[in-house]
Formats: sequence, structure tokens, C-alpha cells
Amino acid sequence: MSKDNKNKPVILVVEDEQIVAIDITRTLESLGYTVLPPVDSGEKALEVISASSLDIILLDVKLKGEMDGIETARHIKRRFSTPFIFLSTFSDEQTLSRAKKTEPYGYITKSSHQNDLHSMIEMALYRHKMELQARKNEEILSITLKSISDAVIGATLDGTIISWNQGAEKIFGYSKEEVTGRNILILTPPFYPNEMPDILDKIRDDIEVEHYETVRQKKSGEIINISLKVNPIRGLMNEVTGVSLIARDITAKKKLEKEILEISEKERKRIGKDLHDSLGQNLTGISLQLKMLENMLRESNCTDEVETAERIQNLVNQSIKQTRNLAKNLLTVTLQNQGLSVALKELSLQVESLYNCKIDYISELENDVTDEVLATQLYHIAQEAITNAKRHGDAEEVEILLKEEDSEYYLRVCDDGKGIDRHNTQGLGLRIMEFRSNIINGRLSIFENEQEGTTVVCRVPKFQ
Repeated sequence: MSKDNKNKPVILVVEDEQIVAIDITRTLESLGYTVLPPVDSGEKALEVISASSLDIILLDVKLKGEMDGIETARHIKRRFSTPFIFLSTFSDEQTLSRAKKTEPYGYITKSSHQNDLHSMIEMALYRHKMELQARKNEEILSITLKSISDAVIGATLDGTIISWNQGAEKIFGYSKEEVTGRNILILTPPFYPNEMPDILDKIRDDIEVEHYETVRQKKSGEIINISLKVNPIRGLMNEVTGVSLIARDITAKKKLEKEILEISEKERKRIGKDLHDSLGQNLTGISLQLKMLENMLRESNCTDEVETAERIQNLVNQSIKQTRNLAKNLLTVTLQNQGLSVALKELSLQVESLYNCKIDYISELENDVTDEVLATQLYHIAQEAITNAKRHGDAEEVEILLKEEDSEYYLRVCDDGKGIDRHNTQGLGLRIMEFRSNIINGRLSIFENEQEGTTVVCRVPKFQ
């Protein structure tokens, strides 16, 4: 609003009848408004609007000059942001129809009571103020979205893209014009299991979707890793009308994590080899020396010392066995030499022997997993799941299933233990499994069975 006259709203009256214009001016002034000298034509009105700071215009439909009030309103709408109200003696359908197309802030007849005029003006001023605020908020939002490096995408519930920020253009390589109206599935690689239909179904059913990591395909065909958050868009009645997706390119982060894990695996193998070749051999040598000492003491009839030597030798032999088991777990020689399926079978037999529980291993693979990183992570996910089932769930039976579907490997570990501690689902073991799954672009699910026990499922795309 104008700052003139102690912030009173400033009004321009555009009226071709001088007496009517004077009467309206006096009425407005009595209501507390600041009123500029009235004008009688559209041309004069546009000159005043260009040169003055106005809050609202009262515009007669019939004016002098070449433009009537409705044509003048079109120019005001196109060139200025000043709100206007039609003030006319005409209220026929044809005039109203023409006037409505200019989107006025009101239409009132000259015979209306001054209270009606006052209410109309105040409502128009308030509406204009709210529109300016909304426009300002939209500008702030637009600037914010432009400055965000993450991809911010809006889509309908069937996945049709309706909004696409500059971050999305930069990450995926498509312009806004190229993707608007197309389905969000254009970003999913053809070889990758498509999780978006399930996600959209959850959004429709108003089920919260947790943040997750996945892969997507750029316009160039390049495959990238992204961190994705999907949220519902709600309408005026709080109904779900669409989805917003916020995606961040984490390809560099995933590459670094993979390199760190590879270094970790190398160090793991080195420690395992040292345990087996160095510590294990040294302990074996000590055991042989103790055996020799025991024989010497027996020949010298040193009965007490013989018993002591036997006890020490037993302790050393137990240490040798533990060292070999540790080395075997660290080296996973079978995994490297004979593949994932055989390694999981051997792991099942080891766990059965170690924990005295039943482990059923089922493999439905036609061809074993050839990717070393993928096989290693699936092995350790199964190993962690089995360990959790026994140590924390007191399971007596565990079933491991490994199979392949059209475009993914499917690993499931199901036990009959106590089930998940719902208050501690973010323990170290679970976080490690989640981390290993993310490394190979997998989708890890951990849930409590209907009867008892826990099921861990990891789905991994065959092609990384």
C-alpha cells in the first residue's frame, strides 16, 4: 500500500460522469481513503496509474475515449499489478461475462450502499495483499529450489512428472521440457528391479516410505547411485494428490565406500593369513615342544610335572583350533575358490557344529554369483544374519535360501528365534548388514515372522 497520508489506501476513480465521480470521491474520503482526482477515460487512467502509487482502482464500464472500462482493465491486468473493481450501472449477463474475463477483484453497481462499497474495497485490498504474499513465497520457493543441488521432482500418483528443478537437470541430464509429462520410470535402468510402483502404492495408501539408496540412469545412459526420499503431496483436504522425490547423487560416496570395503577385505585376508601361517604355526611348534617335554618328564618319573605339561599342551591345542577357526572365517577361502553357493553350504555346516543348531541351506542358482564383491557381501550378510539368529534370538533352526530371479539375486535367512527387538532395530549387526547391502545396491528387509523368529531378505541386481 502507499505510504501517503499515514498509510491510507490510495484509490483512483475512473468515471465518465463528473457528478457521479465527485459523489463517489466524497463517499470514499468519508470512509477514510485517500482519493486521487478522478479521470473519465481509459487513456487518462493508464497515464495516472503509470505515474502514481495506487492501492486500488474503481473502474466504470462505460468511459470516454476509444477504450471502455473492460478494455482498460485488460491493459491494467497486462501492464500493472494494481487491483481493480468494476463500478457500473450495468449488471446484464453480457457485460458481466465480458468483465469476468479480466479477473476483477469485484463488481458492484453504483446504486449500492456505501457499506457494500466499503466491504468490497476492503476485501479486494486484503485479497491483493494475500496474493502478493503468496507470490513472494513462490518466488522464495523458486529461488530455493534453483539453489538446491539435489534433484527435487514432483509427480502424480501414477508417476507422471509435473515439476523438475535445476538440480534434477544437472544430476540426470534431462531438461524440464524433456521430462514434463513423462513417467518417472524413465530414470530406472532397464536391468534394475523397478521399486517405484511399490513405492507409489505405499504413498497412495498413506504409508510412510523410509529414505533409501538405489540406482538410476541418466539421459546419457550412465548409471549413478542416488540417495532417495519420497514424500506424499497433500491437497486442501489433506488427501494425497502426488509425490515429491528428493534425490542426491552419491556415486562418489559409494565408490569410496566400495574402495574402503575392498581395502578392509584385503586387510581381513592378511590378518587371516597371518593367523594361519604365523601364529598358527608358532602354536603348533609350541605344542610339539610341549609333547617332547612331556615325554622327557615321563622318562624322568616327574609325575606332577607331566600332568602340568599335559594341561598346558591341551590349552595350546585349543588355541590352535580357535586360531584356525578365526583364520578360516577371515580368509573365506571357499568363497574365493569355489563360489558363493559352496561357501554358504560350508558356513551352514560350521554354524551347525559351532552352535549345535540345525541349518538348512537351499540353493536355486542356475549359475553361481561371479561378481567377487557382490558374492563377498552376500556371504557376510548371511553370516551376520545367522550369528544374530543364534546369539540374540536363541534360534534352534535357520533356513538359508539363495536363488535368482529375472534381474536380481535373492537371499533369505529365516530363523525360529525370539524375533526382532523392536526397540533395538538399529544395532551394530543390523547396521553392518544394511551397509553391506547398500554397497552392492541391494534392498535389505528385516521383519518379524507371523509365528516366531526373524526373516532377513536381501535383493540385489545381477548387473552392477
